[in-house]
Amino acid sequence: MRTLKLIFYFLILLVGTYFVLSFYVDYQLAKKDYSDSYNDCRKVWSARGLYENFHQQNSIESIGRAFEEGAMGVEVDVRYDIQMQDFIVSHDYPYNKKNGKTLKLSELFEALGDDRYFWLDFKRLRHLSEQQTQDAIQRLYDISQKNSLYERIYVEGEAPIKLSRYREAGLHTIFDTHPVPESKVYLSELIINLYKMVFYFGNHSVMGLEYGELNDPVFGPETQELLKNVPVFLYHLPVDEALIDDMLAVKNVRAFIVGDSVSVNYFNKNSCDVNS
Repeated sequence: MRTLKLIFYFLILLVGTYFVLSFYVDYQLAKKDYSDSYNDCRKVWSARGLYENFHQQNSIESIGRAFEEGAMGVEVDVRYDIQMQDFIVSHDYPYNKKNGKTLKLSELFEALGDDRYFWLDFKRLRHLSEQQTQDAIQRLYDISQKNSLYERIYVEGEAPIKLSRYREAGLHTIFDTHPVPESKVYLSELIINLYKMVFYFGNHSVMGLEYGELNDPVFGPETQELLKNVPVFLYHLPVDEALIDDMLAVKNVRAFIVGDSVSVNYFNKNSCDVNS
């Protein structure tokens, strides 16, 4: 009987803590200034550039093509090579080669880093040791000095503590989250609120999440309301023009990528005239 009472009191304390923390985080997020996070009217970014086949993804040519077509930013897959102590542009390991050779992130920055934004999908970020993390941060800082590129880099990762090291070093971070669709009503709200807590206490720049299915969204109306004070980067947005227009109008959606493993060009769409 005593054990049951202790369990009951513990559950009451847990639930109470959850609601108090949720209220506190929402209150603080509503006051927080996120003006240093990307907030341009050109929200449609590119995923790995504009390409015709898998081998052209994440290349200087495909990314340059996306920039030429009007994309303000691009999502790029990167890995930190411990032996080389350098960043490699590649989704997979062994590395995906471009024009017969491994592409270093420094080479991509040198070619195209003058005035655009880079969303770095950092593969296996969580697997680096603390020293390797510091080495990676220093290398990223070293290769992004030209034209203050480091101010236009967003490092994405799922591991909030490791990711916070990049934020502490002055880089922008995307806390990548994986909420469930809104159709799972109570679970969806619970998970979103927990992610908000981690996002707030980690002091990250923006929250990243998948839009979900067109008819079963993760980022539907309820989630949009829950995240109204959080800058959001969306990915895997369904290829639907009406939906793209809707997301352009959502104030806290700062950038988004259309499609999943498909090359599409909606870079002409923006919200630049909305408030003019």
